Parts: sequence; structure tokens; C-alpha cells
Amino acid sequence: MDKQNLTKDLKLQILSIIRDNGAATKLELAKNLEVNLTTISKLVNELCFSDDIVVESGEDLSSGGRKPKLYIINRSIGHVIGVDIGGYNIRAVITDIAGDIIGRLKEKNDFSYDGTLLTERVVALISQVKNSLETTDSALFGIGMSISGVIDYNEGKSMYCPNINGLNDFPIRRFMEAKTDLPVFVDDSVRCMAIAEKHFGAAKGYDNFLFVSLGKGIGVGIYVNGKVYRSSTGLAGELGHITVSEDGPLCNCGNRGCLEAIASGPGIIRRAREGIENGIITSLTSQIAGDFDRLTVEMIAGAAMEGDKFAYYIINRTGEYVGIAIAAALNLFGSELVVLGGGVAGSGDIMTEAIRRTVQLRALGVISSRVKIVGSSLDEFNAARGAATKFINMLFTDLKYNLLSRH
Repeated sequence: MDKQNLTKDLKLQILSIIRDNGAATKLELAKNLEVNLTTISKLVNELCFSDDIVVESGEDLSSGGRKPKLYIINRSIGHVIGVDIGGYNIRAVITDIAGDIIGRLKEKNDFSYDGTLLTERVVALISQVKNSLETTDSALFGIGMSISGVIDYNEGKSMYCPNINGLNDFPIRRFMEAKTDLPVFVDDSVRCMAIAEKHFGAAKGYDNFLFVSLGKGIGVGIYVNGKVYRSSTGLAGELGHITVSEDGPLCNCGNRGCLEAIASGPGIIRRAREGIENGIITSLTSQIAGDFDRLTVEMIAGAAMEGDKFAYYIINRTGEYVGIAIAAALNLFGSELVVLGGGVAGSGDIMTEAIRRTVQLRALGVISSRVKIVGSSLDEFNAARGAATKFINMLFTDLKYNLLSRH
């Protein structure tokens, strides 16, 4: 690495420490990086007065003499867009450089959109969220995108999206960069949710955890030693396609008995509908009044909590199926935390307790006795926020495109 890149790398390390740990003095930075104070002082001054990336933030306590100045990231230097394309909705956020959301919008997705029309809708939504803050293009570093499907992370290509018809085998990064003239990063939505949990949610402070998304689809974002695990192909995390019932229903992947076919939102509704059609006595029958389009996971979970035996069975059994898959993942990764997210995860204590109970029964005792299983505290924009945060992470680490290269 030449001298110029060494200097750039050291500056990015300084910025990352301040970003992760908060306000810092020059002496603290020098000790953390094991670099002499003169060098650190020079670089911090450049970051503050030439690059305008850090700003002074008061003074630290002193043991004698002049009080040392504290430095923080200048949040006003620019913004990042985060977009989440899901089977039901498209969500967009605009964040500051710390990843805090300062604007958000949502609109319904349409399964009939082809890739070109879908990207046009996304660009229009991005324009709306930008205009809501009167943010100019020059203030935007780029766009992070989250998609519910199998994503080629390196190529920025959507390979397989069972719930988004227009994104099968679609080079979305190339299309988006052409339409916006901004750098674009694309990843799987569950990994983006895991990133949001790591920085802002229940997984803050954890380096080894699983984020399990339970919704229209099912997937897992895996953190190993503080980094997202992708595998050599970038396709790790298809928890929904673990077989949990050999004679189970046909999944849209072509196999039978996949977790997603049974425990996803559509899978839960299908199982409840089959029971009602077969004459099982349940309060759900009167609630839908013959219109199965009214049947929702929320309705089934609500009936379960009110004592409906059939609804209780559906929700409890769903938790057991999810627990089987999570136990298998824990036996592989030995994670210390599992965070449950997505709409189905909000089905209440009946499901959560069934998941915990099944994990205790099926995971190795040395793992199950230590793991915590908790619900996500983040809102429905967590995937969009995670996508933006992933882009921000790049701005603090990438030698080619980073906060220093914006001038």
C-alpha cells in the first residue's frame, strides 16, 4: 500500500473508531490505533478543517493542564438512501451519515411490475423522499437496496425472487445506477435487517447472532465474529428451505416440507384455511364469514390468544417448526443470540415460547443453555435502514469510494 493509501486507511480507521465509540480525543485515538500522537493530531486536524468530516464537540475531563478537545462525526456532510423492495411494499428512507432516519415513505408493490417498471417506481419513491427534505443530489453519497430474494451481492443482480415477479434474473444495480447516476449497493433483505439489528437493535454489542425474518418468506441473516456471513457464493441464509416436514406441502422452490411453505405468512393462512374447510370448529369461521381473503396471520394469532384451540394449535405448531430450523442453525453456528423479526414474529408469546421450547429440546445443551431468543425492537423500515447502513459502512472502510473521496 502506497503512502497516500496508507494515510487514507488511517483516516478511515480514525473515523470508524469515532463512529463506533462516540466522541474521542486525539490521545484516545492514538492509543487505540497504536500510532504516535503527532501523526494522529495532524490527521484529525485534516479531517476537521480540510475534509470537514469531523467536528469539535466540547472538551474532555482533564487531570491537569488544558482540557483535550473531543471530536465527533459531522452528521451534516451528506445523506444516504435506503430502499427495501418487498413482496407487498416498497419502502424508502433517507438517513444521515450515522444511519439515523430523517425521512421515510412507503407504497404498495405490484406483483405484475416487470424489472424496468419496478425500478422506475423505486426511482420515483426515492425522488419523493429526497424532495420531502429538499435534499439535492450533491448531498447524497449513494443508495443501499434491500430485496426479498436470492441476490448476487457482488454483481448487484437479483437472481431469484419468488414473491417479486419482475426481479427474477434482473441486473438491478446497473439499472438503478443508470437512472440515478449514484453508486448503488444491493443485498438480500434479511441480511440488511441483520445489519440494522447490529447497529441499532437488539443485537447491538453482539458479534455472533442470527436474525430470523418470518414473513411472506423466511430467511436468516448470520453474523460471525462481527461480520455478515455470506459463504463463498454469497447465498447463505436460506433458512426457509430447510425441510421440517418430509411429507409437507410443496414449496415454490420445488421441494416439499420446507419451513417457508409451512411457517411463512401464506403457509400459516393455508393451514388455517384447510382446517376451516374441513369443518374444524373455530371462531375464525365466523370472523371471516365465508370470505377467506379476510383471513390473516394477525387474526389467527389474536384468536389463539383469546383461547381458540384450533388457532392456538396453528400458532404453537408454527413456532415448533421454526424452532426446529433455528436449532439446526444454532448447532451449526453456535450463536449467542437469536433475534426474531418480520410480521409473523409479531404473533405473540404463544409462538415465541414454542420457538424457545423447541430450541431447548433440539439444540445441543451447551448451546441452548446460553442462547437468548428475543423479538426485534425495530420497525417496518429496518431493512431499508439496514441497506442504508451497509452503504454507510462502506463509506467508512472502502479505499476506493469513501467519505474522503467525495471532494
